[in-house]
Amino acid sequence: MDIEWMGRVCLAHAARRTANLVTRHYNGYLAPLGLEVTQAVLLGVIGSGRANSLSALARQMGIERSTLQRNLQPLEQAGLVRRYKKGPKQVVPELTAQGEERLAEAYEAWQRAQNSLTDTLDDPDADAIRAHLSALRKAVHRAEAVTTGV
Repeated sequence: MDIEWMGRVCLAHAARRTANLVTRHYNGYLAPLGLEVTQAVLLGVIGSGRANSLSALARQMGIERSTLQRNLQPLEQAGLVRRYKKGPKQVVPELTAQGEERLAEAYEAWQRAQNSLTDTLDDPDADAIRAHLSALRKAVHRAEAVTTGV
């Protein structure tokens, strides 16, 4: 068993290390607003109005509903998000006025974080990174479909 080789070639390990580092970078810019990057993205998706239910929001975020609930709770407690019943079983999140203001501030902080990273990359490099990450996600979906038979 070659554990060192495994650590060098493991896509999961490389993706997690990269995700943790990139997340820490964006969180540093968002911290003065009391937000983490996941919460800022969540505010953005809610603010877009594209999610007509909590299940749809979880799908758009690419997270489980239980994870969504954990991420929504501090945003609701901070008065940035509220939920309303749209139907007998349909609950929709929406931004409060304070949430809309915080989203605008978060967007500015996100833009600074984004620029500080992309300015150190050549444009084709940033595009290539996004393309490779997309290809990796698609490969995982295909592999899961083969494994689960779906």
